[in-house]
Amino acid sequence: IVTVGSGFEGYTATFSARASNMGMGGGAYATIKQGKLTLTGNYNYSYNSQPTSYSENYREDYQSIEQKYLESANSSDNSGQFQHGNLEASYEIDTLRLLTMSVGMYGGGNDSESNGNTIMWNEARDEKAYSYRTLSEGDGSWYSIRGNVDYQRISKKNKNRMFTLSYKINTQPDKSDYYNRYLDRYQVPEVFQLYNSHTFGKTNTTEHTFQADYTTPIGKLHTVEAGVKYIIRNNVSENDFSEDKSEDGNGEYQYNEGRSSHYKHLNDILAAYFGYTLRYKDFTFKPGVRYEHTAQDVRYLVGAGEDFKVNFNDVVPSVSLGIKLGPTQTLRGGYDMRIYRPGIWYLNPYFDDRNPMFISQGNSELESEKSHAFNLSYSSFSSKFNINVALRHSFNNNGIERVSRLIGPEGESFGDHFAPEGALYSTYANIGKSRNTNMSLYFNWNASPKTRIYINGRGNYSDIKSPAQELHNYGWQGSIYGGIQHTFPWKLRVSLNGGGSTPYISLQGKGSGYSYYSLNVNRSFLKDRLTVSVYGSNLFSKYRTFDNTTFGENFYSASKSRYANRSFGMSVSYRLGELKASVKKAARSISNDDVKGGGGNSGGGE
Repeated sequence: IVTVGSGFEGYTATFSARASNMGMGGGAYATIKQGKLTLTGNYNYSYNSQPTSYSENYREDYQSIEQKYLESANSSDNSGQFQHGNLEASYEIDTLRLLTMSVGMYGGGNDSESNGNTIMWNEARDEKAYSYRTLSEGDGSWYSIRGNVDYQRISKKNKNRMFTLSYKINTQPDKSDYYNRYLDRYQVPEVFQLYNSHTFGKTNTTEHTFQADYTTPIGKLHTVEAGVKYIIRNNVSENDFSEDKSEDGNGEYQYNEGRSSHYKHLNDILAAYFGYTLRYKDFTFKPGVRYEHTAQDVRYLVGAGEDFKVNFNDVVPSVSLGIKLGPTQTLRGGYDMRIYRPGIWYLNPYFDDRNPMFISQGNSELESEKSHAFNLSYSSFSSKFNINVALRHSFNNNGIERVSRLIGPEGESFGDHFAPEGALYSTYANIGKSRNTNMSLYFNWNASPKTRIYINGRGNYSDIKSPAQELHNYGWQGSIYGGIQHTFPWKLRVSLNGGGSTPYISLQGKGSGYSYYSLNVNRSFLKDRLTVSVYGSNLFSKYRTFDNTTFGENFYSASKSRYANRSFGMSVSYRLGELKASVKKAARSISNDDVKGGGGNSGGGE
């Protein structure tokens, strides 16, 4: 590294490489400071190739006789790459003005091949209603790319008075390209349309966000803050379906517009907030309110559906209280309302029937989910003990839930699409009424200068119902994670970690729990510049099994999946330079956390 010019304060750079039974990878991290400019960058890349995974599915139709039991099995091989990188910079214009920026990305791609077999049995299990085999191969990619700029101005007369301007862009392109072949077809009904097919899909969510924040003290006890935010969020999906209807399945693929879908879900979100803070001795009181206006424009470019526009107006209150019980102890409580908007994976109206027995489709008419929560927490932080205990109760009356139902004897039409008898059709709807009570615990004990023990646990009781669908499910769930770190003689650092979870519940079913453990041993050399690590996890079990059950008015479904579980490997890192500086951050910046997580279609199920 060669540096030229005055004001250069130094640099630090770390390079790493790793290899395991699952793949290999490497990365780099560096920080440079010159005068008022501090720059930090990192990049990591990994390639993974996993052993074959397996899945099985069993389903019973309570009402049918000729098509009573569905059994399917699938095996798949996957390989792929993952990468993430980030570049951050801060420039101190002067003691009152700060300019920060960052760009970053994460994501990757994968190649997969799968082989599936599906059989439908009659009630006596002595005769097949039909059967077929599926071969699938293809590739996909997904990324999240973002960039943001923040300008911060502090008042010369009062250092607690601050104004911030921010801009952020975020885009999440997702692409898939798959070929499906259907073999050994036995008495398959014509309505299944089991022709060899090619599906190409692209989805993307692009956000532009503009934000301004202002905060100022009033006297010694009061602080007021206000701000505005404008989000332009465009959700776009394109799914093209082509099929080969030749008798031998070796003809040309013809584009089928009726089974394709191009869709846009455009949002303009304007929000303004006002907050007040009272600080009196050891007491803090902070109420606030936010107003949000959402304008939606939904367009069906290819496929069934009528364009529509709709507007929403929401008032979102919040309040919090805090009391210092001592130099290191704090008690907090409060109420907040949250709005969660559906992402493109919930909205995409593409009718995915690559496997006609497992059909999935998004719902473009979903509304935002409104959640209310009350919370109470206690924390104590000292040099030896850190503990945080939190109790939270939340509820909503229009929750977005995945809903599955079994298609009846006559089949069912969905616009230009048709679901045959015995197909499990899944979509999303604002039908959930959920109540969740959650308690969490974080504990860290520095038992000695060489030993650290930590525990992170959670217990949760959920009650979920949909009166319209006559569905109701409830139960307990718990999870725990913990470990111990100790430095032995010869500077040998050992970490032992483990944890697990009890089964989880959903509106229509239950999933299995899991457990895991890992061991890491590392040592540094050359004045801590060179670090060598060896690690392993779940060494005595090659596969991890996940079970899932789903129930409905007229069916019961159970699935079992086995994924590679055992991993072991080593890593090496080397550091150059001694710079201790870090990029400065603006006190206020943009954080868009209103998009509901989870989702994702599971079309072409096993």
